[in-house]
Amino acid sequence: MASTLKVLGSLLALLFPLCGFLVHSQNLSWREFMKQHHLSTNWEFSKYKCNDLMRERGIPKNKNYHIFIYTLWHKIERICLRNWRDPYRNVYIWAPYPFKTLKCIRKNSKSNYKDYKSYSFIEFHCSRNGFVDVVEDMRLLEVISN
Repeated sequence: MASTLKVLGSLLALLFPLCGFLVHSQNLSWREFMKQHHLSTNWEFSKYKCNDLMRERGIPKNKNYHIFIYTLWHKIERICLRNWRDPYRNVYIWAPYPFKTLKCIRKNSKSNYKDYKSYSFIEFHCSRNGFVDVVEDMRLLEVISN
């Protein structure tokens, strides 16, 4: 009996780190989404510029436009939560409140972008893992002038 417990304990000790890798790997699309779309509120919104962001974040140059969202990260994280342990999965959800957004639209040259700042309602896609993975649509509420 004691030897069986030792074997099971050793086996669990080996499998435990693998479970952690599985949990973290499920969040990769969430992390990638945040890296590509989230703007930190530590900076003033007016200081963000499309040309700099597109270059720094490594956004593919073949995209005609890209959307950045200026908000606290947890407001995006909570979009897909129905309640504290039951996330929405594989559905589209309109956020109940508007976000400050920076839409970068490519000019004629492939490396220059025009900044369009606004307050907009955003429709997100919640992945099968229950995390936001795509900005699906936007409804303009108000343009933010420079």
